[in-house]
Amino acid sequence: MFQAVKIYLTNLIGPKYIYRVKINHLPTHEVGSIKRFLQTFDLNTFKKAPKWDYAYMNFETEQAAREAMRKLQGVEFKKKLLSTEFSKVEEQVFRSRFEGKKKILPDLALETRSPAEKLADQVTPLYKVPYLDQVARKHKLAYRFLNTLRKKVSTLPEISDEAKLQVSWTDAIETMDIKLLKTIKSPSTQGYRTKCEFTIGKDLQGEKTVGFLLGLYRDGVTAVLSPEDCLHVSDQAKKVAKLMEDYVKESRYDVYDRVNQMGVWRTIMTKTQRTGDVMILIQMNTSQLTDRQVQAEKEKLIAYWTARMKTTTVMLQIWNGGSNGITDKGTTEILTGDGYVYEELLGYKFRISSNAFFQVNTAATELLYAKCAEWTKSDKKTTLLDLCCGTGTIGILMSKWVDKVIGIELIPQAIVDAKANALLNNVVNVEYHASKVEDKMDIIVREKNESVIAVLDPPRNGVHTSVIRAIRESDAIEKVIFISCDVKQTLPNLIGLCRPTSNRFKGMPFKPSRAVCIDLFPHTEHCEMMIEFVRLKNPATPA
Repeated sequence: MFQAVKIYLTNLIGPKYIYRVKINHLPTHEVGSIKRFLQTFDLNTFKKAPKWDYAYMNFETEQAAREAMRKLQGVEFKKKLLSTEFSKVEEQVFRSRFEGKKKILPDLALETRSPAEKLADQVTPLYKVPYLDQVARKHKLAYRFLNTLRKKVSTLPEISDEAKLQVSWTDAIETMDIKLLKTIKSPSTQGYRTKCEFTIGKDLQGEKTVGFLLGLYRDGVTAVLSPEDCLHVSDQAKKVAKLMEDYVKESRYDVYDRVNQMGVWRTIMTKTQRTGDVMILIQMNTSQLTDRQVQAEKEKLIAYWTARMKTTTVMLQIWNGGSNGITDKGTTEILTGDGYVYEELLGYKFRISSNAFFQVNTAATELLYAKCAEWTKSDKKTTLLDLCCGTGTIGILMSKWVDKVIGIELIPQAIVDAKANALLNNVVNVEYHASKVEDKMDIIVREKNESVIAVLDPPRNGVHTSVIRAIRESDAIEKVIFISCDVKQTLPNLIGLCRPTSNRFKGMPFKPSRAVCIDLFPHTEHCEMMIEFVRLKNPATPA
């Protein structure tokens, strides 16, 4: 009936159009800078994939589309003159393109896996593969990635003969001149995760539960399954999830319905450290509760967890927004404890707040940082730059191997934690700066030590190009140790370190010299990779 009415109205008033503007000659990968650039013209919405050298803007009227084209006429971005193209397409046809591309869900009647097997395939997809074979697989992928990096650098466009000399290391048929060390195995392959985020919802039978979504929410999956059989979740985290499940089953309030956006109990995050410390962060939707009801629930939570868990800090996050998962946008308060858990690495102690980044596999992390320390050792007086330093873990652990540590981090609260961790460990040869990395790199000029080494452990998707350019322009930096949990996403950063000198990338480039994988994530496709880059010598500089 609805479809018939829709067709009738379309025939009556004619089809509705979407007016499209294509912007050409944009750089690939730089989505963030393009967004900021277009916002200066009051153009706030566009579509662009990282590899596209173009973008699309959609408008409801032709007048708005033509006005956008007028604004961009004769405009340059990154020294390239932009051009625009106009088109219009029927809305129904436009929508149907994407409906045809939607993922087709499997026929449940043909599904032979148990729910537990489906969840295992989702969160630990390699769980059926023998562990040594997993390690060999990740080593092989690392080798392929290094070769991909070599090929990407060797095929950069518009390279002069002088520039080709700077990347002559890429002429090797394979990456044999880059030493790929033996992949370091995780000391523990089960229960290794110290941080988990569980959904509070309902299982396949409609019973309240705490665990993982049995699929992707964007595919319409809302069922939640217990983590009891998950190999990577610690026994302590499983215990917390079960206790929370018992609590919500007895609660007068329902679990949060992601579709209808109704209900109270949403998410619970656990941090279960090797020291025995436990953090529990519970997220509630309170949009339908009075202040008095919220206060009463806080008191119940305090009584419940105090009676059942030791060495625990319990926190509550109020989040009434539409997005799911623990978020910095919510209001978080401490119910019990001091708001931290504490972990020990290589004889040092660290405090970890609820939103602080800390590696999730403690035993394997020690192997990662021990190898990093080995690569930072030098006979020269050395300053270590801990870039994107977070709570200071790397710099503090390296502090006894170098003469000075300088940590730079954008988030002020992380710097507060870093200073507290330095004090906690009586480390005095460190200094921290809450700033963008590129705005503080001039501090190196004042350094009197013979050698400067930078360690960069960025977020999963890497850092802004300006950070890489700042590293390149700081001639004192002899070596960069780059740590990544997703080298595919950070590939543009690595290419930026290696590409030849240009007006945009000043300073001599770096060359990868050795690399190693540390398996922080057994039974998954992921692996931490550490690559050492050494600065090429300027031929004009005397030996």
